[in-house]
Amino acid sequence: MKGLMIVATVAAFGYAQPTLAANCGLDFQHAYEQGVEDGRVDGANGNMEDPTRHKPHLNKKNDRGSCYREGYKIGFANAAADARGKPAHDDAPTEGSNERAYYDDGCHEGTRDAKASMSMAYERHSDMYDRRFEPYFAQGYEVCWKHHR
Repeated sequence: MKGLMIVATVAAFGYAQPTLAANCGLDFQHAYEQGVEDGRVDGANGNMEDPTRHKPHLNKKNDRGSCYREGYKIGFANAAADARGKPAHDDAPTEGSNERAYYDDGCHEGTRDAKASMSMAYERHSDMYDRRFEPYFAQGYEVCWKHHR
């Protein structure tokens, strides 16, 4: 009940607390947080996933080491996903133009299709554009579909 009150208080006031590891007690929380931070550094810099490079003594098969490795894995995965970022829109039409609006619509649909493991076929969304803007819709669709596959 006390934990529920803390979570409610954090949610109500909007400030973040460190994330607690699911299987790590408060005794090993520091090892977990250090693992998250080290994993973030490696993931953001495109390094190989290797927690032993930072804290070899925390990679042993004990509770503290398990907490460090759990945090490292989470930090690495999150930072690596962020580092992949969004697709480059270098050749996209000018922001605010009708062409860009259709490009963005195509990008949205391409992203959805890719994440749903669907084939790259912008034509299935032909009800979303008219023929004058088809090239822009197709361009946005293909850029974002390829990025998310």
